[in-house]
Amino acid sequence: MKRIIASKLFIVRSIVVLLSATMLFACQNDIKTVFALTGNDSIPASTTKDMEYIRSDSGKMIAKLTSPLMHKYDGEGSYIIFPEGLKIEFYDKYQKLKSILTAEYGVKYEKRKLLIVKKNVIVINLAKQEQLNTEELTWDEQLKKIYSEVNVKLTTPDEVLYGTGMESDEKFSRYEIFNSKGEVEIEEKIDK
Repeated sequence: MKRIIASKLFIVRSIVVLLSATMLFACQNDIKTVFALTGNDSIPASTTKDMEYIRSDSGKMIAKLTSPLMHKYDGEGSYIIFPEGLKIEFYDKYQKLKSILTAEYGVKYEKRKLLIVKKNVIVINLAKQEQLNTEELTWDEQLKKIYSEVNVKLTTPDEVLYGTGMESDEKFSRYEIFNSKGEVEIEEKIDK
């Protein structure tokens, strides 16, 4: 009887030792496996506070982007996140401020030269005194175009237009509102 109990105890101890050894060696992690499980871009490569980015052409400033916080993620599809919002000022060829874009959140895809902004997006054309409000807007730097596929509201000195989507040049000087409807102020002239 003692021999059977000792044999069972030996088997149980052997199983415990074997499981412990297996778990000990299983805890080694390959860095590629860790990145595959957690995502290579889950930790920013760099973080910048109170950042300023200037885009120029032939030595002249075209746009200035400022943000209180920026996270940059490296890798194949590198991108930048602006979790606390951003402001972009667009300038004409004479360095005069033409329009301003603000949003509460943004993501910039560097290789594609694409900026997508969300939450309380406002674009102001200073020369025309026009304002666009929407919840999402995309700025394509390569095409030099701003567009949206969601509801938009355009306020001008004479009218308020609503639509689903819009497209504009990057300075917001020429635009088209899709599926538009709105209120237009008409000046009535009475002949006496």
